[in-house]
Amino acid sequence: MRITLETIRQILKESLGFESFSAGFIKTVEENDQVPTAGISPEGKLIYNSAFVEKYIKNKEDMFTLIFHELLHPMFNHFIFKSGEIENLAADAVINAVISTLFSVESRSGNLFTQFYQPKGVEGLLRPESCLSRSRFEKTYQRLYKNNYNSSENITTGELITTLKVLLDTTEVTNVVLLGSHNSTSETSASWSTETLEKLATDLKKATKEKVSKLAGYNTNLTDLFMEALQTHISIKRQILQKMATNRKIDRFKELFQRKRITTSPIPIYPSKRDLVLLSAGFYPGFFHNRIISPTTKNRGLVIYLDVSGSVNDYLPKIISVLRNLKNEITSIFLFSNKVVEVPFKTLLTGKIKTTGGTDFDCIAESIIEQQFDKAIIITDGYATMKTENKKNLHKHKLLSLTILFDKAQKCAAFESFGDIVQLDDITH
Repeated sequence: MRITLETIRQILKESLGFESFSAGFIKTVEENDQVPTAGISPEGKLIYNSAFVEKYIKNKEDMFTLIFHELLHPMFNHFIFKSGEIENLAADAVINAVISTLFSVESRSGNLFTQFYQPKGVEGLLRPESCLSRSRFEKTYQRLYKNNYNSSENITTGELITTLKVLLDTTEVTNVVLLGSHNSTSETSASWSTETLEKLATDLKKATKEKVSKLAGYNTNLTDLFMEALQTHISIKRQILQKMATNRKIDRFKELFQRKRITTSPIPIYPSKRDLVLLSAGFYPGFFHNRIISPTTKNRGLVIYLDVSGSVNDYLPKIISVLRNLKNEITSIFLFSNKVVEVPFKTLLTGKIKTTGGTDFDCIAESIIEQQFDKAIIITDGYATMKTENKKNLHKHKLLSLTILFDKAQKCAAFESFGDIVQLDDITH
C-alpha cells in the first residue's frame, strides 16, 4: 500500500478525531532506505523504507499501526532517554500491546506485529498471540496482554525495564529489529519540543480513555503503563494557572492581556465617544481619535507550595512530571513538610528533595504572610492542619488559593475557605 500524506491524515482523523492535533502533525512524507522501517521527526516529517512498506504494509490497518507506533514512541523518552537496547525493547513492548489491545479495530489486533515478529523468544514480547507459556517471559507477557485484576501483580514501566534486564542478556536483543528509528543520531530521534509532546499526549490520553470506556475486561495494567508515559508530558491546564498568576512573584509565566491606546487618523476606524458626539452634532473632525486594543503579554509569577512530606513520596514522580512542562516559566518553587524551603525549579526536576517527615499547613500560612503573597497554589494530599490564628491571618490578608489534591483525597479543610479544591487529574489535559 502506497504511503501518502493524504492517506496518513485521513487514517489518523478517523482514528483520533478530525480536530485532533495528531491528525495534522505529519506534514511531509519521504522515502528513505537508510532507515530500517520508518520514523517521524519532531518537525512532522515521516520517512520510511520502501522495501519494508512494500512487504508489510498491506492495508490501512497496517499503515495505522506503523504511523501510530511512531507517534507513541516519543511519549516514552522519559524512560529510554540515553538508554540501551533493553529499554527500547521495553518501550516498544508496551506500545505494541497498547495498539494491539486498546486500538484493536484500527490495527486489526496488531496484524503488522504478528507478521513482522516471531511468536517465540524475545520477539514474542513485541506482538499479540505469542507462544510464551512456560517460558521465562510468560509472566511479563501476561502483564501486557492478559486481563489482570490482581493489582498487586501490576508493574510500572520502570519495573518492566528492570524485569527485562534480569531476564535478558543484551546480546539477545541486538538482532531484534524494532519498528521506527532508535538510533540517537538520526533526525527522527532529535529532541521533541515540550509543546508538541504535550499536544500529542493530550490527544492520545483522550483517545485512550474513549477506547477504555468501550472495552469490557480490558487489561488495566496495560492502560496504567501507557497513561504513566503520557502523564510525563501533560501539564496543568493553562487557563487554571492564568487565574493564579501574581505580581508578588516574578517568573517567566506569560500573562495575556489587552492594552488600550489612542491613535489619530483621518478615517474613523474605532472613533471615540467625543468623535461620535461631534458627528451627531453635524461636525466632522479633521482627525478621529481611534481606540485601538492590542494583545500583549507581561511576565508574572506562580506561587506553588508542594507537599514533600513522607506520606507523598509515592506520588512525587507523577506530580513532578506534571510540573515539568513549566520548567521554562517557573524559576522557583516552595517545598514544605513542617517548614517551607524555596528551591530553584530545576532542582526539583532533578529529584533532589529533602523533607523533615511531618506535615502542617502553618508553615505555609506563615510563609504567605511574610512574603505578602496574594495568591498561592498548594499541591498536597490534604492530610495536615492549620492553627485558627493562622487561618484568621490569611483571611485578613485576603488570600486566594487553589488547592490541588492527589492520592484520591477529597477534602482539605484548612484551605477550603480560601478558594477551589480540585483533584490533580481533573485539571490536567
